[in-house]
Amino acid sequence: MIKIKGVKFAGIYCGIKKNEKKDLALALFDKPAISTGVFTKNRVKAPSVVITKKRINNPIKALIVVSGNACVCVKGDYEDAKSITNSLANYLNIEEKSIVHSATGVIGVKLPVEKVKNGIPELLKNLKDDYEDFAEAITTTDAFKKVEELTISINDGRINILGIAKGAGMIAPDLATMLVYIFTDAKIDKTTLDKALKEAVECSFNSISVDGDTSTNDMVLLFSTGMAKNKEITLKEGYNAFLGALKNVCISLAKKIIKDGEGATKLIEIIVKNAKSQRDAKKIAKTVANSPLVKTAFFGCDPNWGRIMAAIGRAGIPINKEKIDIDIQGKPVVRKGLEANNFNEATLKKELADEEIKLEIDLHSGNASTKFYTSDLTLDYVKLNSSYRT
Repeated sequence: MIKIKGVKFAGIYCGIKKNEKKDLALALFDKPAISTGVFTKNRVKAPSVVITKKRINNPIKALIVVSGNACVCVKGDYEDAKSITNSLANYLNIEEKSIVHSATGVIGVKLPVEKVKNGIPELLKNLKDDYEDFAEAITTTDAFKKVEELTISINDGRINILGIAKGAGMIAPDLATMLVYIFTDAKIDKTTLDKALKEAVECSFNSISVDGDTSTNDMVLLFSTGMAKNKEITLKEGYNAFLGALKNVCISLAKKIIKDGEGATKLIEIIVKNAKSQRDAKKIAKTVANSPLVKTAFFGCDPNWGRIMAAIGRAGIPINKEKIDIDIQGKPVVRKGLEANNFNEATLKKELADEEIKLEIDLHSGNASTKFYTSDLTLDYVKLNSSYRT
């Protein structure tokens, strides 16, 4: 387990979750951290998103997370969220604008805000270098904690990156029912941090889908304590190495979210290549990833390539179907828009029982490509989401 210099973590149960699992988390920085964030594009935004979006460009001293209640679409939700950061600021004797906040859970249910505020003293007592309690406390329907660590040498110094995420359902591009917190001790300037996060998110958290839904509370936050001994990372020096490391952490976390997709049994990697533009490639990949017919076919180990062709065709991108090739698990399935001559359905059906599936779509119409990740759609997904509030 790596330790990020300059930050401590805590996670406790304060009384929100019915199952008495941890539901309140805190990350506290020794000195204000340089920070940046990417937020949900859902137009119904939770107060936690509104508050954090306003404050994220300030030097940040603390992050407080509530899980089990989204604190949105309820009378007084903004005042409740604001009172949480106000209480924490008073306990720490710091400016409220240096505190960011997240919430996740059921929408439309009043948050027992007094339980949250009463839990703050215990949070502060439990602060430590170990992030395990924090990682547990931010989860809701997650089957497991999602953590990724990486250490790399950049600009004559060793830096650490720690990513902690929650998310299992309502997952789609532009962020969806995910909270992701990335901590690094790298010395890096604010402009470089901003650019790196946007680029890393685009090929990771904005390239996954479980069910096509996006939520009201989602955010990806990146904090730098600046306590490593590297020479400062800038756009001109060390950026590519830092970006590569950050992308690795983000993609790994994104895959873990897909693997933990509610009821999911398979991680499906969709590669669209030789498109006219990356935008075209991503739109086609997203359409295939969100197709219930494609996802249920993979759940049933059915190499039903017709469903994939149909999804490609309804993506709204000009294509020539006579040029399309499709491979599944490296095996030819479609050639020039028709079933491949050596397509063996029985053999491929066996291979689709694997937990990881690779679907490659070659449009033969340009040079652009993209990767996208999704899961299968299962009976357990329906069961879980039909009784979520109960």
